[in-house]
Amino acid sequence: MISCFKGKFRVTSPRGYRTLSGKREYHKGIDLVGIDDKTVYAVADGTIDATPFEASGFGYYVRQLLPDGRRIYYAHLKKGSICVKPGQKIKAGDALGVMGATGKVTGAHTHLELRPKGTGGDSVDVCEFTGLQNKVGTYSYEEKPTLDKLIKKVKTAYRFEDQTINFLKKYEYAYALFERLAEKI
Repeated sequence: MISCFKGKFRVTSPRGYRTLSGKREYHKGIDLVGIDDKTVYAVADGTIDATPFEASGFGYYVRQLLPDGRRIYYAHLKKGSICVKPGQKIKAGDALGVMGATGKVTGAHTHLELRPKGTGGDSVDVCEFTGLQNKVGTYSYEEKPTLDKLIKKVKTAYRFEDQTINFLKKYEYAYALFERLAEKI
């Protein structure tokens, strides 16, 4: 699973049919509320395609273009919080902005939506793409540390020499070893 929030977050409105203000409509994405952290992070590598923009219902949003042409929308961001620019290359986990209440909303949240290649308003299941649960509830997401971060943490704690680190990097089990060591720190 990968989430646009780190730590605890809540899914407040899943993908599918719902009734708002007496009107039944299909919700094309999922709505999430950051609990531990209000910063919105990229869920995949790609390029920023459009930002900032105040669309009819999306409010201020970031649109990310994936290498295969699909687009991810991060909607309802706080005005003035967007910290990326069109054309910028980003990695999963990079900060995009802050959760907000712009556009057509009933409260602060981030709408996460995945659309297929093209210009239409069709959507595909963002939960299948991210591994997020498509049901109301509170969840937690912690990024898996990179090998470089683990090496730095273990090297500092255990005072490993560079030659030891280079030796361990050559073997497939290096990541697993450093992951286990880092858990003990």
